Amino acid sequence: MCIIAIQPIGKKIKDSTLRNCWDNNNDGAGIMYAMDGKVIVHKELYSFEKFLAHKKQIDKLNVNMVLHFRISTSGMVDKNNIHPFKVNDSLYFCHNGILDIHVPNDSKVNDTQIYNNVFLKGMHPKFIYNEATRNLIQYSIGQRNKFVFLDNKGQFFILNEQQGSWVDGIWYSNESYSYSYKGYSYKAKSTKIETSLFEPAECECCGCLHTELMYSTEWDMDICPSCIEFAELKY
Repeated sequence: MCIIAIQPIGKKIKDSTLRNCWDNNNDGAGIMYAMDGKVIVHKELYSFEKFLAHKKQIDKLNVNMVLHFRISTSGMVDKNNIHPFKVNDSLYFCHNGILDIHVPNDSKVNDTQIYNNVFLKGMHPKFIYNEATRNLIQYSIGQRNKFVFLDNKGQFFILNEQQGSWVDGIWYSNESYSYSYKGYSYKAKSTKIETSLFEPAECECCGCLHTELMYSTEWDMDICPSCIEFAELKY
C-alpha cells in the first residue's frame, strides 16, 4: 500500500519511525527535495542503512523533504518503480493507494506511472498552482488515494491531505509509520470483516474476487484472507 511522509523544514522523523516505514513497505524507498531550483531524487531498493545514511545527509540541508516507502501492488519490484516520479522538469510526486485505472497484467510499471504518463505529463507545466486543477485531480483519484507533489522551489502540495495525519509536525499518509509488522499479529489491529454471500468484491491488494474481505485501517484497503495471511507470514 505504501506510505508517504513529509518532513518540513525544522522537523525530523525519528530513525525508529523510518525503520517502521521501511519494514512495513519494503519494496524500496525514495526521497525528494529541492535545491538550487531543481528537484533532487534519491532511491534505494535494498538497504535501509544506505537509505538512512543518505537521508541524514539531506537533513543537514534544512529543506522540505518528501519520503516514500513502497509496497508493490502493480509493476515490477525494481528501482524504476520506486517513487517519486517526474511530472516535468519542475515537478515530481509520490502516491499512496491503488488507482482505479487499467493496469495490464504484464505491466512492468506501476499504476502511478501509468496515471502520470497518461494524464499528468500532458497537463500545463504549472497546473499544480491552480486550485481548481488540484481539486479535479483529487476528485479523479478518489478519497483513498493520496498524492504529494514537490516543486523545484521546495513547496509541497498534498492531495487528500485529510486522509492522512499530521503528527508532531510530520504528515503521514497512513498509520504504518507507528509500528512494525515484524513479530506483529495483523489481526490484532482494529479491522472489521465485511461479508457478502451474493456479491463477491475485489481484493484491493491482489485483485481477486472474494465474498469475505477484511478492511484494514492501517493499509486503508479491503483485503482477502489470502493477502491477510501473506501479510502475517511475510515478515
